[in-house]
Amino acid sequence: MKKLKIKIVVADYYKEITDPLTQSCIEILEKSKLKYEILTVPGVYEIPQMIKWKIKPNNYNLFIALGCVIKGETYHFEVISDSVGKALLDIVNQNKNTIISNGIINSYNKSQALKRSKSKNKGKEAANAMVKMIECLI
Repeated sequence: MKKLKIKIVVADYYKEITDPLTQSCIEILEKSKLKYEILTVPGVYEIPQMIKWKIKPNNYNLFIALGCVIKGETYHFEVISDSVGKALLDIVNQNKNTIISNGIINSYNKSQALKRSKSKNKGKEAANAMVKMIECLI
């Protein structure tokens, strides 16, 4: 596992939410002695695009997606949440040796998102899921 490097792809549109996600994710990876690199994108919609750009054929491709989508007054929330989730699954299905752990928060309001970035931290959950997947598959 020493050669493995996980790319944490963070959409920093809501920095007050994604910063705690990123920090707890890093803590888990460092505790597990896994190397990582942080890639920042402007929004959740760009996460699958960055991942697709960074995939290397015939290598292990390990990604943790971190971000937040908060429901507003328009249909945008549903479009982004659904399309990003599907895009991440499609990337995994189309690319052998690729694992993506999804730590993207989809919430109905900012209060829910803040709660899921602190006490029930999705960054920590995503990092733990990645560690377990590495143990199972690699």
